[in-house]
Amino acid sequence: MMFRRAVHRAQRTFLAVNAVPFAVGVVLSCTAGLAAAPVHGRLTLGLVWGVLQLGVFAGSVWWYENQVTRVCDPLEQSLVSEAPGASPADESRR
Repeated sequence: MMFRRAVHRAQRTFLAVNAVPFAVGVVLSCTAGLAAAPVHGRLTLGLVWGVLQLGVFAGSVWWYENQVTRVCDPLEQSLVSEAPGASPADESRR
């Protein structure tokens, strides 16, 4: 039960962290004038937001992968070691 809670917590965090920038990106794409607002030279608000959204997504994927790996790896290793037909190769990985 604790494993399931930890995974669901990580999933909810991942969704929340990515849903907000996505929603703002949708609003910016619907309002072309706001997205076309110049920030610096030819750099626009829409382009800056897209790059920031990509950075947030990449960072949250990295964080989510670390969280799930930390929670799932001990459980997965215990299942492999308790398997009735576990091969010697499986034992050498531990």
